[in-house]
Amino acid sequence: MHHPILPLSRILTLAGYAILFITLLLGIVLKKIHSELPEGFLIIIWIVPLLFPLRGLLQAKRYTHAWGSFLACWYLVVGVDLWQANPAISATVLMSTTIWFTGMVLFARFSPFDWKVIPRPRGK
Repeated sequence: MHHPILPLSRILTLAGYAILFITLLLGIVLKKIHSELPEGFLIIIWIVPLLFPLRGLLQAKRYTHAWGSFLACWYLVVGVDLWQANPAISATVLMSTTIWFTGMVLFARFSPFDWKVIPRPRGK
């Protein structure tokens, strides 16, 4: 039997990730974030790193959730950086990153080694 927190952790992870991705993408395209910088540069440094864990997050890979939590720290820095220029977008980035981080840590902590197969204790 799996831990009851796993479905909640999956929802938190995917919702936080999606909100962060959409917020950053729309902020860049609509010129609400660092409008003085080229869009391509911002997409490369902020959006492309978000694509690295996408496959593992969608497939519920435990290892991806573990290292993805380190990637979330970068987006906390991005959220703090945006605070002075645009507090509304910054608050959204910080909240979605916190939700994403919390979901990944909970999943990495409470998931079995393989999400599909639950290990059985060995008998003597």
